[in-house]
Amino acid sequence: MRTLTLPYAGPAGEGTVEYALAGTPGPPTTLFLHGLAGSIEDTRPLASGVPGRKVFAHLPGHGAATGPDPLGYDTLAAAALAVADHEHATAAFGVSLGAATLLRVLSRIPDRFERVVLYLPAVADVARRPDAVAPHRDLASRLAAEDVPGVADALLRTQPLAVRDAPIARDWAERRAKELVAEDRDPGRWLPLATAVPLDPAGLERLRAVTAPVLVIAQEGDPAHPVETARRVAQALPTARLEVFDAAGALWGHRAELRALTAEFLGSIGNLLR
Repeated sequence: MRTLTLPYAGPAGEGTVEYALAGTPGPPTTLFLHGLAGSIEDTRPLASGVPGRKVFAHLPGHGAATGPDPLGYDTLAAAALAVADHEHATAAFGVSLGAATLLRVLSRIPDRFERVVLYLPAVADVARRPDAVAPHRDLASRLAAEDVPGVADALLRTQPLAVRDAPIARDWAERRAKELVAEDRDPGRWLPLATAVPLDPAGLERLRAVTAPVLVIAQEGDPAHPVETARRVAQALPTARLEVFDAAGALWGHRAELRALTAEFLGSIGNLLR
C-alpha cells in the first residue's frame, strides 16, 4: 500500500490527513476509519473480502494525521470527508470512533454514501459511561510513562470481556502498545474524543433523512461498545440492519462470518453498478 497525505479544513482549523490505498479499481470505493488509539493496520483485516478499492485513513491525532486542539468530531468529520471526496468513496466503514465520525457526517450530509457500515458504535448522542472512559484515561497515563505492558493492558480493557485472555487479542494489544509508544505523541490529545458525542440533541432525528442502507454491527459482553448504543443508532436509521455477535466478539471469535457479512453488504454496490 502507498501512503498519501491530504490537507483539509474544518470549523476549528486546518490539518493534514494521512491515508493509504489498496485493492483494485472499480466500484465500490470504500473508506475505512479506525477506532480511538487505532490505526490503518487495525482496519485492514476488516477490509478482507471487500471488493473494489479500499481507502484507509488515519483520523486526526493518529498516525501522521494532524488537526487543531482540542480534537472534536467536527475536525474528524472534515478530515474523513476530505479523503472520501478526493478518492470518490461510495461507501464507508467506521470502527468505534470511526463509526461515531460517520454518524456526524450522516447527520449533516445524509446522502453522502451509498452504503455504510457502523462497526461497534460506542457513542451517539449520550456520553460514554465513566467505566467505558476509564481505560482511555489509563491508556493516556501509561503512554505518557512509556509503559508498554501497561498500554497493552489498557488496550485489552477496551475489548469484550470474553476475549481479553485470548492469545490473538493479547498479541494485538502487545503489537499496538509498542507502536503507540514508538509514535511518541501526546496521548492526552485523545481524551476529549473519549468523552465527546458525535450527535447533538437533534442528531438522532436528522439520521432519519439517511436513505442509504446501513449495517450496524455490535457484540455482547463489550462494555466499551454497548449493544444498547448500537440498537439506538439502528432504530434512528430508517434503512439500518442490526447484527449482534455473541460475547466471543465479531472480529476475534467470528472473523469468517464477519468477513462474509461485510463483503456481501459492501459488494452489492459494485453488483448494482455493473
